[in-house]
Amino acid sequence: MLSHPNVRYATPSASGNLNSGALPTLASAKVHLRVDFNDDDDYITAILSSVESYIQDYCGVTFGSTVTHVAYWDHAYPVVNVHWNGDSIKSTGAGNAPVLAQLVDGTYVDMEDADYDLDLVSSPIRVHMKSASSHVEVLNQYRLTFKTQTQTVPEYVYQAALMIIGHYYENRQDVGKERIFEVPMNSRYLLDRYRKQAFT
Repeated sequence: MLSHPNVRYATPSASGNLNSGALPTLASAKVHLRVDFNDDDDYITAILSSVESYIQDYCGVTFGSTVTHVAYWDHAYPVVNVHWNGDSIKSTGAGNAPVLAQLVDGTYVDMEDADYDLDLVSSPIRVHMKSASSHVEVLNQYRLTFKTQTQTVPEYVYQAALMIIGHYYENRQDVGKERIFEVPMNSRYLLDRYRKQAFT
């Protein structure tokens, strides 16, 4: 993701799991690898965990229920575009409404709804700061907190995961005396379709 220089994404906190079948399981990975024995189960399970982390990091998405904190400064006025990747934004129900807060004396204080507008229809979230909330004599810092839900992934991401699993399983060493170049990963072409690449 290519970020606006005055918009900072904090590390998201996540809970919950993907729906069954969203990413390969041990059983489906073994079918793909044509492994019909159990000796490598622990190794393949470790690969599955690594592949999920890789996809999340590469595509800028956190699977499960995610709380994201985005900080920005007055330099980002008048409209801040906050990108997100996932199935949906949680905006209804108790505690799920996005919250905009301003840093005041070292503490974030929730702002009044009248001071800003949020457009949650699609990614990016458009945060429109109203002029009355800005004070030219100080550099104001804000934090937008919102929740997303990612319980499914496209089928081509599932296929990319299988390809990466196969790559990791067949190439257990970084290099060898007969191969000292990077192994091309066609999975990246699939993941690039899912990856968020945009200026905020």
